[in-house]
Amino acid sequence: MTTDVPLSVRTPSPLGEFLRNRRKQLAPEEVGIKRVKGRRRVGLSRTEVAELANISVAYYDLIERGRDLRPSKSVIDGLARALKLDADGRSHLHALATGAPSRRPQPHEELTEELEELLDSLDPNPAYVVGARWDVLGANHTACQLFTDWESKRTKRERNLLWFYCCDPAARSLFVDWEQEAADQLALFREAYARHPDDPSFKRVLDEIFKANPATVEWWERHDSDPTRGRTKRIRLDTGQVIQLRQLVLQVLDEPDIRVISYFADVDGDLDDIEFDA
Repeated sequence: MTTDVPLSVRTPSPLGEFLRNRRKQLAPEEVGIKRVKGRRRVGLSRTEVAELANISVAYYDLIERGRDLRPSKSVIDGLARALKLDADGRSHLHALATGAPSRRPQPHEELTEELEELLDSLDPNPAYVVGARWDVLGANHTACQLFTDWESKRTKRERNLLWFYCCDPAARSLFVDWEQEAADQLALFREAYARHPDDPSFKRVLDEIFKANPATVEWWERHDSDPTRGRTKRIRLDTGQVIQLRQLVLQVLDEPDIRVISYFADVDGDLDDIEFDA
């Protein structure tokens, strides 16, 4: 029995993904193109990027679609200029084009005693720790009651924050604005994916989510460049009561890919007054 993801939902190559995402972030005026009245296109077209890079549209289309091509250094330099990349961006683009690894695969991640103590100290405010691939490494008592008990009630594959938002029925019931919340999380995961283009474990996370919830393919292809961050989340409790929680994300200095995510009641709320089922 095969578990291959259909071609229609496979993620594009890291090089093509980077090019597409970048061109959609650039306004025509930023590259000296006068905007035609009534133009609604967001970002640059493939034709415009090809002309700016001095290559054919057909060739650029093959590169962006990831047709196993290895563009020459001069072509990559032209694309870097066309897309207004800085030094770091040019270096990253060349690494993607040559297949040079930008990072080693992420090592196995574990919840340290210090982080576990921090989670406990934050109770009754819900808090959990996620790793580079958004695997949930640990959660305090309130987080397990409010969101889900990742450790005892979810399989290893399901102990992932992106999976929870996009595929877990519990999230659909919990978040009043579920679709927007899930789409925002997928757009934010794109940033982590872009930092680790040669780590296959990130692609495996996406492939599993695309199979479980086909709607996420469309959300991913939107290439939202500025997903809502830090928005107050509206949570629907089992009792039907709706509460609002503010999210705070803390980054671990020694392990910047590991984050502590905690929630605090909005101005008029008080988590101490909320009763959860035992």
